[in-house]
Amino acid sequence: MSRNAYVDESIRGHDYMLGVTLILASDTKAIRKRLRAMVLRGQRRIHFSSESNHRRRALLTDIAALRTSSIVYLARHHDQPAAREAILTTMVHDLLKEPTARLVLESRAGQDQQDRSVISRATGSSSRTRLSYGHEVGYHEPLLWVPDAVAWAWGRGGRWRQTVSDLGLVTEVKNIEVS
Repeated sequence: MSRNAYVDESIRGHDYMLGVTLILASDTKAIRKRLRAMVLRGQRRIHFSSESNHRRRALLTDIAALRTSSIVYLARHHDQPAAREAILTTMVHDLLKEPTARLVLESRAGQDQQDRSVISRATGSSSRTRLSYGHEVGYHEPLLWVPDAVAWAWGRGGRWRQTVSDLGLVTEVKNIEVS
């Protein structure tokens, strides 16, 4: 079965992370609807840095009930663009190993073109270059809220990292070397 990948970043000091949430393509519509139902009146989206701790715990529990899995790609850096490029390149190579139909990254003003160049280079020599990709604004694509939550919790550490681990939201953490 084909899957889609949704990506958001989190930055903690010198730790640069991309949370990558994998969702079966056939489940995206239903999960998107369930995520929209979690938005409170007056909110445009779920964004973990803006939520209270009580709400974060409730949201993580609700997200765990969805059929998703997430990988955290982590690079210690002094050069954030280099860290993002190294992670994106590794992530795309990983996605090409499995049937992945679509890659969606949260749009970052000024960064999207660079992301497209990195992804194009990463897929260029692959025999499977059918990975479509693009950027979306967070409030337009609810499926980006899951990697936002996962990357925020992992990056926060302590009980938050333990919570996403206990709930099975993070299936793997990949440490990436930055040249």
